[in-house]
Amino acid sequence: MNKKMLVKTLVALAMIAVVVPIVIIGGIPLQILLGVIAAMAAYETARLFDKNPYVMAALGFGAIAGLYYVPASHLAAVIALWLVILFAIELCDENITTDLVAYTFTMTMLTGLAIRCVQQLYNDPSTAVYVLLYIACACFGCDTGAYFFGVFFGKHKMIPRVSPNKTWEGAVGGYATGAVMSFVWGLFFCAHLPVTLRLAGSLILPAVAQLGDLAFSSIKRRFGVKDLGNVFPGHGGILDRVDSIIFCLMVFNGLMILWGLA
Repeated sequence: MNKKMLVKTLVALAMIAVVVPIVIIGGIPLQILLGVIAAMAAYETARLFDKNPYVMAALGFGAIAGLYYVPASHLAAVIALWLVILFAIELCDENITTDLVAYTFTMTMLTGLAIRCVQQLYNDPSTAVYVLLYIACACFGCDTGAYFFGVFFGKHKMIPRVSPNKTWEGAVGGYATGAVMSFVWGLFFCAHLPVTLRLAGSLILPAVAQLGDLAFSSIKRRFGVKDLGNVFPGHGGILDRVDSIIFCLMVFNGLMILWGLA
């Protein structure tokens, strides 16, 4: 194991050691964790602005909080107000482009809706942690598997224009890892969910995780940055770390709705 892989592995283990106990405890510690994630995501999003990143970070955090806290009947109003604010900022500042408006809107929406999906899972606190870890197995199992399979077996580039280092070998290995890990976890710890839902999730979520990763890679290529942040050595920022699970949370929430469970 080279030094880069060692650092990345140790940082990942440290994050797991911090996050998993909080997920298990739930309640106020979880709310604090989600608030920290929202604040960090808002700041990383605002870093692309040349002026007043802290002002934009505060506004972005407010938008994410609004998406999280308001009832479903108020979501459209929050989204509309946030769009009005963003376009007003663009018109008042010649350095703010429509690209930045679209980027900021997309990032805050993804973050806020994903956090809202976590809230949806905790409507049943007795099972939430098991379902959340099921989603994490599909997502991070895929991410970890793709990394190791790519390092040791990767030869054929996947989409070089989006992510030069990703290979088809890594993608297939990551998908298989995420699918097996999530299915095994769901088999033993998510018996309260229909077996068809668990099977569908294990087949769909690893692919969605890779889609989320590639989507964020495409965004970073568009703006010419390697990482959206630098708080986690070997992993980049919070948005670099949660890119896959953001998509997985939203898709699994959709699956739960299809199965009549949300």
